[in-house]
Amino acid sequence: MKRLAAIAAAGAALAALGAPTTSLGQSAGQLKLTESPTSGFPDRAYLLTLPQTRPLNSSQLVVTENDGPVVGLGVQPPGGSSSGAVLLIDASNSMEGAPINGAMVAARAFLAERKKDLPVSVVVFGPDDTVLAEFTTDGEDLTAAVAQAPPLAEGTHIYDALINVANQAKDEGLERTTVVLLSDGTDVGSSSDRASALAALDEANVRVFSVGLKSKQYDPATLQAVAQRTGGRYAESSSPAALEPIFEEIGQQLSNEYEVTYRSVLPPEREAMVKASVVGFTPATATYTTPALDVTPRGTFEQSWTDEVIVSPYLMVFIVIAVLALIGFAVLTILEARRRSLKRRMAMYVTVPSEEESRARRAEVSAMLASRAQQRIGRLRSWQKFESDVELIGLTISPLALLFWTIVAGIVASLVAAIVLQSLWGLLIGLLAPFVTRWYVSRQVKKVKESFEDQLADNLDVLSGAMRTGHSVMGALAVMVESADEPSKREFRRVLQDEQLGVPLDDALMVMSRRMGSYDAEQVAMVMRLQREAGGNTAEVLDRVAETIRGRQEIRRLVQVLTAQARISRWILTSLPIFLLVVLSFTGGDYLDPLLHNTIGKFFLVLGAVLVFIGSFWIKKIAEVDV
Repeated sequence: MKRLAAIAAAGAALAALGAPTTSLGQSAGQLKLTESPTSGFPDRAYLLTLPQTRPLNSSQLVVTENDGPVVGLGVQPPGGSSSGAVLLIDASNSMEGAPINGAMVAARAFLAERKKDLPVSVVVFGPDDTVLAEFTTDGEDLTAAVAQAPPLAEGTHIYDALINVANQAKDEGLERTTVVLLSDGTDVGSSSDRASALAALDEANVRVFSVGLKSKQYDPATLQAVAQRTGGRYAESSSPAALEPIFEEIGQQLSNEYEVTYRSVLPPEREAMVKASVVGFTPATATYTTPALDVTPRGTFEQSWTDEVIVSPYLMVFIVIAVLALIGFAVLTILEARRRSLKRRMAMYVTVPSEEESRARRAEVSAMLASRAQQRIGRLRSWQKFESDVELIGLTISPLALLFWTIVAGIVASLVAAIVLQSLWGLLIGLLAPFVTRWYVSRQVKKVKESFEDQLADNLDVLSGAMRTGHSVMGALAVMVESADEPSKREFRRVLQDEQLGVPLDDALMVMSRRMGSYDAEQVAMVMRLQREAGGNTAEVLDRVAETIRGRQEIRRLVQVLTAQARISRWILTSLPIFLLVVLSFTGGDYLDPLLHNTIGKFFLVLGAVLVFIGSFWIKKIAEVDV
C-alpha cells in the first residue's frame, strides 16, 4: 500500500513538472473584457472573450458605462478580413529535438481550435524568417505548413521577426492582428532593438501572446515585456509537452473573442467603468479615464502665406504709409484747386490776353532769363520741374493725376510682389514706382528734345526762305509754324503767343531754347537779338546757323556710332551679375546660402551691388560725349 502511494505521488510530481507554470485560462463562466488596440474616444472598442464557443450579437449583449447606457453598440465576430493571427515559432538550434516537435504539435492544436474564417500565417524565425504559410483560411495549406519540423539555424532574432510580422500584417491590410510567439530563449543577434519592435507592432495594431519554453538559456524578460506592452498575455511552459494545451487555449480564446464597439457619452476627465453582460455568464468590467477636452488647434486649418501677410504688422505699416500718401495727394489736389483763380480758369476758354496777363508774362520771362541761379531757384524745383516735363511731353493727364496713379500702381505692385515672392520684402517694390514714373517722363522728354533738335535745321530753312520772299520776321515765323511738325509746332507757337503778350522775340526764343535744352535754338535767339538791335541780313545768318546745326548733328550721330559698343558693354556688364544671381536663386540649390545667410556674405553681396552700380555709372559717363 505504501508502495502504491509512493508511485502515485511520483506520478503527480511528474504531472506537475510537465504542467505550465502560467495559465492563460479564465474562470469558468467568466467573461473577459480588454481594450482593443483600435479603441479611441468617444468611439470605444473592446475585445470580449466568451468562456465557451457560442454565437453573439448586439441583442444578446448589454454594455454600460458607469451604469449608464452607451450609444451605437456593435458586435463583430472573430475572423473575417479585418483581423488575423500569426504563429511565430522559434527555429533556432536550441529548439532541436523535442522542443521543435512539441512546438509543431502545439501549432496543430491551435489551428484545430481556430475559427474557420480567421486568416492565419505561420512563420518560423532564427537568424532569418521563413514564411511557411501566408495569411490564409485554407485549412489544408495551414495543416501542411505545420506537418513537420522546419530546419533550424543559429540565432534568435526575436525583434527582427516581430517587425517583419508587423509589416506583413500592414501589407495584408488587417486592422488588428494577434501574434502567438513561442521561444525558448532571449533575443540574440537582432539588428533592431526592443523599442523599434514595439513601435512597429503598435503602428500595425498587433498584440503578442508570448509563450516561453524553459531552457538553460531562457530569459523571460523579453517575452514578458513584449506581451505586456502590446496588450497581450504571457504564459510559460516547463516542457515541450505542455505547449499543446497552452496553444489550444489561445486558439479557443481567439475563436470566442468578439470586438465590441460603441460611442461613449461621458464628459471629459471622468473615471469610467465599462461593464459587459451576456446572459448565462458572469459579467466582465474594465476601466479607463475619459481624456481632457483638447482646445488646442489640431492643424486641420493650415494658414497660407497670404493669411500670414494679411495679419503681418509689416502690411499694417505699409497700408498706413499708402493711406498717408493718398491723403497727401488729396491735400495737394485741394491746394492746386484753390490756386486756380477765376481768371485762370476762364483762360482755358478765352484766348484774348489782358494787359495784366501781358505784364505778368513779361515779368515771368524776365525772371527766367535773369540768371542761372535764379532759374534753379524759381523753375527747377523738383515738383515744378516735373510739372514742366509732363506738359512738355504732352500727356493728356495732369501731373497730380499722374502722381495719383503712380501711388496706386506702387501699392498694387507691392502687394503682388509680396504674394508672388512670398516675402514681406516684396512690399518694398512699391517704392520703385515714383522712380519708374520719373524715368518714363524723363525718357519721353529726351525723345521730345531730340525730335526738336532734328527738326530745327529744316525749320530754319523754311524761316529764312519765308523771309526772302518778303515776309517780316513774325510773318515768316507764322509760316514756319504752319508747316512744322510736333514738337516744333507747339514750341514755336508758344514763342508767337509770348510775342503777342509783349515779350521780345529774342527773349521768347531764349525761353524756348532753355525749355528744350537746345544750344542751337539759343543761337537762333542770339541772331534775333542782333537783328533787333543792329539789323542785317537775317535770312543769310539763319542759313549759316542751319548749316552749323546740320554739321553738329552729323558729328553727334558719328559719336553715337563710335560709342555704341561702350553703351552695349555697360548694359551687358551691369545685367550679367543680376542675371546670374536670379538664375542661381532658382536653379543653384544652396550655392547662394553663404551670401544670403551669412553676415560676411551679405556684406560682400551689398559691396558687389555698389561696385556694379559705380561701374555702370562710370561707363555711362565715358560713353557720353557732348557735341
